Amino acid sequence: MCQSSAPDTSGMNAAAVQQAALSKEQLDWAKQIYAETAPDRAKAIARAGEVSDAQLASMKQNDAISKDYWDYQKGTFRPLEQGIVDAATKYDTAERRDAESAQAQADIGSASDTARANLANELTSRGGDVNSGNFTASLANASVREAATKAAAGNAARKNVELQGYARKMDAANLGRNLASNQATSAGVALNAGNSSANNTASTGNITAQGNQIMNQGYGGAQQGLSGAASTYGSLANIQNQANANDNAWMGAAGGALGMYAGSSAGSAQISKALSDKNAKKNIKRVSGKHSLAAFRKMPVSSWKYKKGRGDGGNHTGPMAQDVKKGLGDATAPGGKMIDMISMAGHTINAIKELDKRVAGLESGKRKGARHD
Repeated sequence: MCQSSAPDTSGMNAAAVQQAALSKEQLDWAKQIYAETAPDRAKAIARAGEVSDAQLASMKQNDAISKDYWDYQKGTFRPLEQGIVDAATKYDTAERRDAESAQAQADIGSASDTARANLANELTSRGGDVNSGNFTASLANASVREAATKAAAGNAARKNVELQGYARKMDAANLGRNLASNQATSAGVALNAGNSSANNTASTGNITAQGNQIMNQGYGGAQQGLSGAASTYGSLANIQNQANANDNAWMGAAGGALGMYAGSSAGSAQISKALSDKNAKKNIKRVSGKHSLAAFRKMPVSSWKYKKGRGDGGNHTGPMAQDVKKGLGDATAPGGKMIDMISMAGHTINAIKELDKRVAGLESGKRKGARHD
């Protein structure tokens, strides 16, 4: 068998096979981790659902409490508060100041009249004269003091009304600032519980996404590995095509009969240096020479040229893969698209041996006939 100049690509081929194996291993590992962690994810999702439901129930309860506080405050306390505020804002008026001032002065006048009557009675009981100049002067001085006292009392009464009005307004303002915050507190609790429930509900999706991420990473790694393997195989094919374009060595051992099949760009590389060590093979079975010869007898052989962009572009002579598959099966012509030149060479040798056996039989018969003559 002649030697080919095709480079040794066994290392690249082994690397491609290893890449494909690693891709499958990574995908299998991802599937295993996904299956092993499935119970944990289910528990986490169930727990998150329970917590979310409890928080949602708390939200609804505190929302109802908040509404109850609001209705109670609005229906019971608000009318009282509005009355207090209304009375406070209407207390300090000009009319009230005048009325209180007049009342204070009247009280001073009444008290002064009572004091003068008591003084006259006391003077009379002692034999004094109420018409005397001293008594009249005393009454005059008392009247001056009375007028001053009335003025002071009136001003004090007005000031008191003003102060009372201011104090009541302050009380009303403080009442608004110091209203019970139970309703706001319950509303805040309800809001927080609702937000927490929403977050826990969302966490179930996150847990599921974590599981999906495991599988996505596994598939992604596997795809990268297979892509690398495909790239390596593509490089192998290019190397083989380049080598075959420069070296279309024929199978010398099989002569012209084998040469008609070696024109294929893929076939010549397979035939030129094919591993054929018996120790590297298994499932070894003998093939009938009659079967190989019968297949070749019916197999058309044509001369042809590859279409542009296909094969090595050269002129060749040989059978079509579809005819090879029909006669020798899918193992020799996979898919009816290409020819396994190792198998083709084997069938060719087998057919030659079958022919040799038949020729030898014919020659033996002739020799026996000659001796009888």
